[in-house]
Amino acid sequence: MNIALILAGGVDPNFRMDVPKQFVIVENRPVIVYTLQVFQNHPEIDMILVSCLSGWQEMVRAYGKQFNITKLETIVEGGPDGQESIWRGIVWLAEHCKADDVVVIHDAIRPLVTDDLISDSIRVCRKRGMGVAAVRSMDTVMLTTDGQNARESISRYHIRRIQTPQTYRLDYLQEIHERAEQKGVKHCVDNNSVLARLGENVCFSKGSDFNIKINTVEDVEMFRALYHMKRQDAKVQREDGL
Repeated sequence: MNIALILAGGVDPNFRMDVPKQFVIVENRPVIVYTLQVFQNHPEIDMILVSCLSGWQEMVRAYGKQFNITKLETIVEGGPDGQESIWRGIVWLAEHCKADDVVVIHDAIRPLVTDDLISDSIRVCRKRGMGVAAVRSMDTVMLTTDGQNARESISRYHIRRIQTPQTYRLDYLQEIHERAEQKGVKHCVDNNSVLARLGENVCFSKGSDFNIKINTVEDVEMFRALYHMKRQDAKVQREDGL
């Protein structure tokens, strides 16, 4: 079974809107619903679990009913960071699913994820043990210690920008997080960061520059523009097929 674990537990104090990023309304739908609908419609996804911001669980459940997210199995309360939100999802999954089930972890605030990215993440996971979406950096990267100055330039060919989906077997996920607890590895933003701090290799799957993460108000407008472009492209393709 392939399970989508959607992370919707974060609150960003720098996000200048009245609601958390994952619940901002764009074109009459909250951001999280766009994300849920992609996984709902993906033929390889069997079940959806949401790790949700405290106090918003009933809202997500209501959205699930309103937008016919029939694969939404349950909602757990998220934690103060990505690592804890993932762990709380793992705890539920370990009680209800099989060790060899595949877990596709994805940020609720990446609503432009595509079927292709999800499928490739699952494919690479089955082949190599995990599939972590990544893209090349097209910009020059420099290492800084204070955010104001830098001396060391890092070759962009050695850099990958990490995204979600990040896909793993359930038993491996559980093992990694238990090891992290034993070694005092805490407060990681995502599962890839947990792996890195434990000295594990990370295997890349397809990413995309369109797979944006909504972190700012400007990102909301970028999502709106890309969504309209995507709809227009789909319309043209349908018309060309007639």
